[in-house]
Amino acid sequence: MTTICELCESEISKYNLIKHQKSDSCSKINKLLLKKQEQYKIEINNINLNYKNKENDFQEKIKLLELEVSKLTQENTSLKSENKSLEKSNESFRKIVEKAATKTTIKNNNNYSHNNYLNYISTEPLKMSEIPKQIKQFINCETVMYDDSDFHDHIVDNILKDKNGKDKVLCTDINRKNFTYKDETSGELISDPELERLREQFKKGSDIRQIRRDLLEKLVVEYEENGSIGVDPYKRFSDIIQKLNFGSPFVDHVAKKTYVKRCSTVKTNTLEKNSETINKIEEDIEYSEEEYQKLLEEFGDEPFPILGPPTGQSGE
Repeated sequence: MTTICELCESEISKYNLIKHQKSDSCSKINKLLLKKQEQYKIEINNINLNYKNKENDFQEKIKLLELEVSKLTQENTSLKSENKSLEKSNESFRKIVEKAATKTTIKNNNNYSHNNYLNYISTEPLKMSEIPKQIKQFINCETVMYDDSDFHDHIVDNILKDKNGKDKVLCTDINRKNFTYKDETSGELISDPELERLREQFKKGSDIRQIRRDLLEKLVVEYEENGSIGVDPYKRFSDIIQKLNFGSPFVDHVAKKTYVKRCSTVKTNTLEKNSETINKIEEDIEYSEEEYQKLLEEFGDEPFPILGPPTGQSGE
C-alpha cells in the first residue's frame, strides 16, 4: 500500500514513510518546495503592488482629466458669452458698412478698388454652406498636432484657395483685420471683419469631442511609450486644443497670407495723380451723426468706402 509524503510529495510505501521522511532526499526536496513557495509568494506580492501602483496612477490621471474637462467647460462657457457679445457688435458694424456700400454713387475711382480686388481674388465664391463638411475632412487629430504655422497653412491651402491656388479670401486692411470674399449666393464681394462669420462655420464643422478624445489618448500613449519623460501630455493637450478656437493667431496668419498691398497702394497713387480729374458725386449722401461716428471708428484716417459726413461737417 502506498501513500504521498506530505514533505516531498513523493509516492512511497506506507510502511517506509517514517524512514523516508528522515532521509536526506526527502529533506532536500522539502527545502526546494518551501523555497519555491516563498518565491511564489514574493512574486504574487510584487504583482499586487504593481497593480495597486498602476491603479493609483490611473485614478490620478482620471482626476487630472476631470479637472481639465472642467477647466475647458468653464473656458468654453466664457468664450460663448464673449462671442455673443462680439457677434452683436460686429453685426452692428457689418450692417453699417453694407448699408454704406449699397448707397455709394461714386463713379470710376470707387469702382477701381472693387475691380482691383477682382484681379486678385478667385472667381469661385466662398461657399459657407460647404465649410463644415470641409472642416470635418481636413481637421482631425493628426492635423491639429501640426505646429501653428503649418496648421493654419493647411486650412488656407485646402479651404481658402481654389484648385488653381488663387485666394478665395482677401485681407483688405491688415491693421483692422478686414477681409473680403465673394458671397456664394449673389457672387458679390462682401466684408467679414476678423473673419467672424467664417470662423463660426469652422467651429460648427469641427468634431471637437472626437478630436479631443483621440488627441488625449494619442498624447498619453506617446508619453508612456517614451518612459513618461518629456512634456506632460495634459499640458500639451491644453496647448494644442486651443487651435480649434480659430482665434487671433489664425486671423493674423490669414491676414498676412492674403493681404493685397497693391490694391491700396495703386489706388492711393492713382488718386494723387488724378486728383484734379476725379468725377464728382452725382448726389450727396447723408448719414446720421451716429452712423458717421461708427464709420470713423471703423475706417479711421483711411478714405471711406463711401463719402459724405453729416451735413455741416467736412470729412478729413
